[in-house]
Amino acid sequence: MEPVLTDGRLGARPDPGLVAHVNAVELADEVAAAAEYVRVDLAHVLMLTRQGVFDRAHGRSLARALLRLLDDDPARVLAGDPARGTIALQLERYLEERCGPAGLDIQRARSRIDQKATGVRLANRAALLPVLVGLVDLGRVLLAAADDHDDVLAPGYTHLQHAQPTTLGHYFNAHYWVVSRNLARVRQLYERLNECPLGGAAHSGTSWPIDREATAAHLGFARPVRNARDAGLSAMDTGAELAATLGLVLSGAARCASDLYYWSSSEVGLVRLAASLCGTSSMMPQKRNPIVLERIRGLAGEAAGWGAAQLGVLHFATSTDADQGYVHNRLPGYCRETAGALGLLGQVVRTLEVDVERLARSAGRHWSTASALADDLVRAHGLSFRAAHDVVARFVAAHEAAGEPDGTVWPDLAEGPLREYPAARLAELLDPRAFVESRDSPGGTAAVRRKELAAEAAHDFEAHRSAVEAITESVSGAEARLLRAARALAEEPPA
Repeated sequence: MEPVLTDGRLGARPDPGLVAHVNAVELADEVAAAAEYVRVDLAHVLMLTRQGVFDRAHGRSLARALLRLLDDDPARVLAGDPARGTIALQLERYLEERCGPAGLDIQRARSRIDQKATGVRLANRAALLPVLVGLVDLGRVLLAAADDHDDVLAPGYTHLQHAQPTTLGHYFNAHYWVVSRNLARVRQLYERLNECPLGGAAHSGTSWPIDREATAAHLGFARPVRNARDAGLSAMDTGAELAATLGLVLSGAARCASDLYYWSSSEVGLVRLAASLCGTSSMMPQKRNPIVLERIRGLAGEAAGWGAAQLGVLHFATSTDADQGYVHNRLPGYCRETAGALGLLGQVVRTLEVDVERLARSAGRHWSTASALADDLVRAHGLSFRAAHDVVARFVAAHEAAGEPDGTVWPDLAEGPLREYPAARLAELLDPRAFVESRDSPGGTAAVRRKELAAEAAHDFEAHRSAVEAITESVSGAEARLLRAARALAEEPPA
């Protein structure tokens, strides 16, 4: 029977329940990120060889074996018997088979704790990059839509009731700034995630002369996690931050998706999704269901619990890495789902069919411009805004009581100074286009302000785009340098 790690100390084989519900759970997550764990070992070998902890022949043998593993299918090769243990022990077995007893020395100057924490960070970082790219792509789509529909009149809602007219361009510009805030959040999170635990060892560091800056650089991290104990144990709080941030990202996407979901209903019909983004009914052949929007909304609801689940495995000072290691690392999956939702929303907006005439008609309905009357009463007649608000509210109620809730305006239904307004003046004040152009405070809907918003958003977008591009290039560049250095060691002729 093959020996396992517990033989020396415990003298007992792992219970089948432990294997099935502890080892196998942990190993499944690690094997899903097998390439990341192999790169951790390559960085470790390069550093130990450079520091003289391994002699050149020792380092060369390990580098060759690890490069062969990367060229093969590391997930398949390392998916061994979970009774043997986690991926650190699967890698030891692989290296022993190819390098002899020297292969068992891979764990020198480190612990499974800092190795695991580094592998998790690499897996989570790799999964987070498509979220950053997806946010940039969605921001680009929203700004293009804002430009395409800049002056298209649209209704604005609060409490699902007509509130005030806006333009579709102003609406999409507003959602760009939601994306911008989430880009800032994810970039800040990335900075905290992009620190390397390797070298923290069990929690006290090591007596071997390691170079933690070197291993961090090999793996594309900005720096090591500073405190050795924090490296493997406490710094795992980035998972909770990541999950909570993804929840905010999806919440922002779902707000836009919810608006489009309502606007695309057959009852409202202001917009329509491209047919390729819709489903139909198994029984009702006329149905055109906006299922991608339902997916985004549903995922955002589920994501509200992601942060709480991660917080649940962050306990007290007596905790170890096992609190998180023995539950599934669901963060890469969360990232994939989030990036997918961002892509779906971008495709919806990019291909959206807009009924310009129906939007314009709806923009002025249900007395949505009534606040312009109140503003004019304050300016022209010196009423307080609250008094003016009451006069206009009674004016609207009188029309509804008379069976004229929309359209025709009757000055004789007014009271106070509003009775003096001729019908032409009332029509001018209630015109939705005039209303939109009158909102000329900074950030407002007037054309001059929309132009300013577009310019500010374009500048903001470019800063985010270039930062995300630099992040992705840094990661890919570090990986290429790691492989070049490993190949140079592997191909080095024997002394």
